[in-house]
Amino acid sequence: MADAYLSGDLSGAVGFAGAGAALGAIQQQNDQLAQQVSAGKLKMNPDAANKAAEAYEDEAYEVDRLAKQALALGRVEGLGAYRSAQELASKFGRKATNGSTGAADLLGKLRDELLRKADLFRQAAKDYVATDEQISQDLQKGSQA
Repeated sequence: MADAYLSGDLSGAVGFAGAGAALGAIQQQNDQLAQQVSAGKLKMNPDAANKAAEAYEDEAYEVDRLAKQALALGRVEGLGAYRSAQELASKFGRKATNGSTGAADLLGKLRDELLRKADLFRQAAKDYVATDEQISQDLQKGSQA
């Protein structure tokens, strides 16, 4: 199951606890990616990096839409005036907006990690271009000497 988390696959997550664990694995993966980028160990072709970044941004937009829908579940109405209906509505509300373990918050954190990964890919593309330019300058200096 941990392999699924590291690959960014949330399908193996069970319930909110599983989703939280999967999100933690995604955050760790992004932390490792950030370390590689900041150390200059990861450079990506700009076209590929930008396409990947756009895909992650598109997914982040969709996750944000779902987070807003989850927030709306915090105000479930129309289940009736019976005590059991009110308790059920309250349970929906807690699952939707229960702080760091509610669906809306987990989706918001996932959105943030998707956007973070997009930014990391763009940074890796900038590093690729900078390295390419530096090599070109070095070659020009060498041919002039």
